[in-house]
Order: sequence, then structure tokens, then C-alpha cells
Amino acid sequence: MQRAIGPCLGLALGGLGCALLTPYPGGGDPVEAIVDGAGNSPFDTGKAQDSLFDPAIDKSVTIVSNVDDVIAIPGSAFTIDLSFVAENSNVVGGGIRFPGSEEVQWTFIEGLEGMASGDIRFGYVVAKEVCEGIPNLCHEIVTTQFAVARNDGGGDIDGDGAKDGEFVVSPGKEVRVILQCATCDSQSCQDLLPPEECFFCEQPPVCNEYFERCLAEGKPNFGMSEADLFESLFGVDGILWSTVAGCSLGEKACENAQQGAETEPDVCGL
Repeated sequence: MQRAIGPCLGLALGGLGCALLTPYPGGGDPVEAIVDGAGNSPFDTGKAQDSLFDPAIDKSVTIVSNVDDVIAIPGSAFTIDLSFVAENSNVVGGGIRFPGSEEVQWTFIEGLEGMASGDIRFGYVVAKEVCEGIPNLCHEIVTTQFAVARNDGGGDIDGDGAKDGEFVVSPGKEVRVILQCATCDSQSCQDLLPPEECFFCEQPPVCNEYFERCLAEGKPNFGMSEADLFESLFGVDGILWSTVAGCSLGEKACENAQQGAETEPDVCGL
């Protein structure tokens, strides 16, 4: 039998309390949560690079975003999907900047350099624990996304009279990322998510099987913080079961966790 959900999440699911309708009162900033909780590398495609700080803009490179709104689900990656045109065929990767920062995090993608046009696609990893310390809400984060290009010779790309670094960026495009830390019972999610995305499915049986195998009383991870994380994400009323994307990702995550538990029963990692 799965444990009861915590009081704040319970109120959230009932549409009450826990500051559901205000941006992020008194808690952590979701931008900091999503950036700081990324683990060893925030990217699941390409090779992560040192961040660029206030990089010069190369106007010979232009981009369009192939998506306007992206849903960021804890424990998964949201997609950065750009198309570019580069007069000098110098694009080497893609990057993202979060509000309040001059830092562009970026990844090098093999095969782009030398192309006059093409697509930049990679994922920005969202940690499973990202919603800890911030309110149970859907949070809107307006990111700026870029093509990253090589500045051969380190010349003055932006025309400000100073040499620029080895890597520069295209003019950016704003893309809205919705960090989902609540279910669609929350008015904040109803306000921010596309209507067709709010979709409720039942907890897949494999998730309960994993719980009984690893997190129930007497099992390897009983009483650990992982149990609370499981309840908020994968429990009967978990966040993941209230969107189309979440239903698919959640079931796959439980299948992977169950498979891992079969391989290493004493580890039982989620």
C-alpha cells in the first residue's frame, strides 16, 4: 500500500492552499531550481561546453524556433529545437539563457559546422528533484535560445571595436518553458498549459510494482527521501499523470526503474 501524500501536495491536488495561484511566493526561484539541479551535464545531446558570458552577437546567423512553448517535466529533458541560416557556415551548436543571467549554456553538436542551414536539436535535462523547495505550481520561465557559431580568428563580429571570443551567438529567440510542479488541478497549470495537454491517466501498474519492490515498508529504500519524490511524481495522484507527455514519460521511467531493480535489487534506484 502506498503511503499517503504529504499535506501540501494533497492540498495542491484538491485545488487548495500552498500558494497555488501566485508565481512563487516565499519559496525558491524556479529558474535557479531548473539550472542548479541539472547534475553533471544539463544536456542529453551533444557535448557540453564552458558557458559563454555576455557573448558577442553574430548577425550573419539567423534562427527561428520550431516550438513556442515547451513543458519541462521533472526527471526528463525539454527540447530545444531551432532552425538556422548561417552566411559563413560557422554554426557549431546551440545554447540557452535563463532570465536574470548573462550566461549562455551551450552544447557542441557534431556535423553542424560547414552547413549553411540546418536544425539544432538537443535536450536540457530537468532533475527529478527540481520541484523541491519551490511551490507546487506550474511556473513560466521565458528562456532565450541561440545558435552558437565559431568566430574564426577572434575578430570583431559585433562591430563594437573590440575583438570577440572564439564563440559567438546568433540573435536570440524567446521560448517559453513551463516547469510543471503541480497537476492540472492547479489553476496555475490550467492557465499556462495548452488545453489539450491537460490529460489525466491512471498510475501505470508498473509504478506500483516498483513501489512495492523498493519503497514499501521493509524494502531497500523505505523511509528514504526517494519515497517522497516517488509520491509527488509517480504516486497514484502524481504530477506526471496529468499531462499527455507526463503519462508517457512516467510509465517509461517506472519501467526503467523496475528493470534496474531486477538487475541490482539492493540498489533500487529511481
